[in-house]
Amino acid sequence: MVEDGDGTWRRNLAVMWVTQFLSLMGFSMSMPFTPFFLRELGVADEGHVKAYAALAAALANLALAVMAPLWGLLADRFGRKAMVLRANFGAAIIVGLMGVAPSLSVFLLLRFLQGMFTGTMSASMTLVVSCTPVRRQGLALGILSSSVFSGDMAGLFLGGLLSSAFGFRQTFFLSGLTLGFSGLLVLWLARERFVRRRVDAAAAARRPSWRLRLAVLLPAAPLFGLFILSTTARYLDNSQYPLFVEMHNGGKDVPGAARWVSLVLCMGSIGAMVSGFVLGRLVDAYPTQVARFGAAGAALFMALMAVVPFALGGLPRVSLTSGVGMWSSAAWAVVALMPLRFAMAFCAAGLEPVLNAWLSRITPPDRKGVMFGWAVTFRSIGAILAHSSAGVVAYFLGINAIFLVGPVLFLVLLPLIQRTWKRLEARLHDDGAAGAAETAT
Repeated sequence: MVEDGDGTWRRNLAVMWVTQFLSLMGFSMSMPFTPFFLRELGVADEGHVKAYAALAAALANLALAVMAPLWGLLADRFGRKAMVLRANFGAAIIVGLMGVAPSLSVFLLLRFLQGMFTGTMSASMTLVVSCTPVRRQGLALGILSSSVFSGDMAGLFLGGLLSSAFGFRQTFFLSGLTLGFSGLLVLWLARERFVRRRVDAAAAARRPSWRLRLAVLLPAAPLFGLFILSTTARYLDNSQYPLFVEMHNGGKDVPGAARWVSLVLCMGSIGAMVSGFVLGRLVDAYPTQVARFGAAGAALFMALMAVVPFALGGLPRVSLTSGVGMWSSAAWAVVALMPLRFAMAFCAAGLEPVLNAWLSRITPPDRKGVMFGWAVTFRSIGAILAHSSAGVVAYFLGINAIFLVGPVLFLVLLPLIQRTWKRLEARLHDDGAAGAAETAT
């Protein structure tokens, strides 16, 4: 097994940054526009559009929650690079097939399969942390997270243009090609000096009991709780956001909704990308401060999205270009969403690198695949709660109510972050003291 501190970490970080940029660009070219594609599949009732958009997102995360620990276990046994290849090429095939989905049921099935066989980000994080020195893992994870959001940014911008010019089905094909190319780059450029552990017959007969396996997971239980809550807060508005922008732009009868959605979400991706480089540098030195700043800031700007656009809704549309067309004017509410989305994403993006760095610090090198797999499971549980809750809230109370519930969830994170860090710090101190005593003996 390759230990932390392997000399390939800088190369792998650079390679995985590029490939994750392409992977997330591929996903973002098509996935955020699911509500609009559902109408093309024959879903006419707007309430059903909201419900099925939430269901499609929840199905993918449900499958990911179930499969992630298995993929993590296989990563520890057969190598982390193999899991990155599985995720990229699996995503390329499944996302491409969505472009030929003949009905709503087939599309939902493909979304479920997407969750089963993809998960590029968790596989890439496991590969990076497995060969990165412990003292540099916060920086590496912060930089890697910036690839996710910058890829989102590029994908959203291109997806809005491509779907308007060629249609949603063709955009799914292009997404699949981008994901496949990302997999080829991993195959050609990523390096992993993985040595599979040899297990003799006697050791195989003494497999650890469930109690011992739980003993490995229990120290991370507070972190897993934070993964659930933080993901629920961050993803609460995801499945409904295209409809939220469309509503403020004037409704579904006003053309150009997909492009305005791409621009607003693109601003959020820019904010998160900047956060990866700015806050990522502070994660190793000031983890709790970064996490608490992220939660408080995200709560503030998400709450403002519930108020500011409605306050500007009565103003006349602002002229952008001369003539008539989808780009000729915009609602002031949509314009206001751009800086608010930027600021919210900048703050919220500070949470993930902190939690991942803490998880890596308390995980032995030969168990990182399993532990990051379980982290994906708990993040997926949070995403399922987010999408299902958002669908229910939007259906019964309206989309705007989502932006009142989300800030409350972010504020609940503040005391939990401080409490969790104190527990982890005490455990790391005890482990360090025990290791020093063992060395002395």
